[in-house]
Amino acid sequence: MRVLRATVCFAAAYTVVTVLAGATTLIYAAVNHTEDADARAASMVLAPSFTATVPYHVGIMLVVAGLFGMLYWRRPAGRRHEAVALAVAWTAAAMLVDFVGFVLIQNPWSLTPHELYVDYQPWITLLYAAVFVSAYGSRTILPRVWRRSTSSNALATSSSE
Repeated sequence: MRVLRATVCFAAAYTVVTVLAGATTLIYAAVNHTEDADARAASMVLAPSFTATVPYHVGIMLVVAGLFGMLYWRRPAGRRHEAVALAVAWTAAAMLVDFVGFVLIQNPWSLTPHELYVDYQPWITLLYAAVFVSAYGSRTILPRVWRRSTSSNALATSSSE
């Protein structure tokens, strides 16, 4: 595994996902005027705006991490075991960064460990699964799907000429 490349791709993906997911929640709150209900919620993970948008956060994670996974694999290299190593590394990094960024460092979106790992179920598990699948699938699954779709497009184009 190319550690520096994996770290840069993960950091960029994590940053983009965090910004997009946060923006999605804030935009939802503004459009639906749920700011007061959000402020009264016992926890961020129980806020109406957050609970309404969290399924989209998983989709954002799948797409963005998948794109950065494809960027990581831009140069042909590695085998399936490297894809597994990347997926495990990115998932572990996401868990560590979440703990540091949302539990240890106090900020407006801070959570207790119970809120992050219990109240945020099943979403936190689905987010970590999305990281794993995106990192692994960007090397093992997406290239096969891409080859199939481009070969069928080429076949359709040649048959229509």
